[in-house]
Amino acid sequence: MRRTELDLCRITACFMVLFIHTSAELYHICPLDSEAFLSLSFISTMMRGSVPVFFMLTGALFLSREKLELRSFLIKHPLRLLGLFCFWSLAYALLSRLAAGSFGSLYDFAYSFVQGHYHLWFLTAMVLCCLFLPVAHAAIHAGKLPVGYLLFLFFGVSILFANFNLTPDTAPILYRITLNFSFDYLPYLGYAVWGYWLSGREFKKSWLLIAPAVFLAVTALTAWGNIWYSNYKQVADGWLFSYFSLPSLIQATMIFCFFQALKGREFRRPKLWAALADATLGIYLLHPMLINILQLAGLNMSLERPVLSVLGFTAALALICSLLALAGKKIPLARKLL
Repeated sequence: MRRTELDLCRITACFMVLFIHTSAELYHICPLDSEAFLSLSFISTMMRGSVPVFFMLTGALFLSREKLELRSFLIKHPLRLLGLFCFWSLAYALLSRLAAGSFGSLYDFAYSFVQGHYHLWFLTAMVLCCLFLPVAHAAIHAGKLPVGYLLFLFFGVSILFANFNLTPDTAPILYRITLNFSFDYLPYLGYAVWGYWLSGREFKKSWLLIAPAVFLAVTALTAWGNIWYSNYKQVADGWLFSYFSLPSLIQATMIFCFFQALKGREFRRPKLWAALADATLGIYLLHPMLINILQLAGLNMSLERPVLSVLGFTAALALICSLLALAGKKIPLARKLL
């Protein structure tokens, strides 16, 4: 059964990620003693809980299943995400060289492809999380996993990546692969389990007020912390921007709990929200390309009115990306790449 409140949660988190990437440039060039820096710091801090929400939603949707068919799950999720990483990494590597007017050496291009565009880290982090998700599912539901799969995780992931790390400096491409699938991403599995646990709880209507209140209070305190630290270092710094910082955990939890409190409600146009939620991955994959295109078209952000500037730019970006992703979902070949 489709849960519209989770679709709305996914859509909200997606648009919050767009805010992170559109406000980042202004945040880091803004004078620390200006009023604009206060606004940008609050906006940038407010959006940080969005990324963990995607892992929480993954846990809520897959760990709540009584059975997880291993082969089907691996093909539809980690393997598909790996394919998307390869395609979009290649696309962005080619586009960056076309924009620069120089292809460079074949080796540099290969390294750029393996490295991936800055936003594609999310795909490889989700791949690693999904590879270990069946282990968490078996632990939660007292299920059994084939010994062969556990050995695959040991030899095919752990030992293989550990040996890639042993390669000499003359083999940076192999080392880069281990960074893409670093075990530093594995704690995101904790967010998946946290999302599963929260999805089984009942949240009363009062949480529609509690969650936003806590979210805003934590955001304000965290923004103050980032401003203080930036002034201490004399450079704009995201001290508490980490997705594993306590403020980000609380923010992500409040976002998730707010939409959980909407469970059981009737929503208008549920099919539209479902379609838009299904398009969020495509929006995420497309948006850096569209940021560059909009800037080339003369739509830039300004420090004179940073809040309105970022809001307007992000709104235009979200609208165009959404329309492109929704249209792409109608085309069989494009649907597989979005």
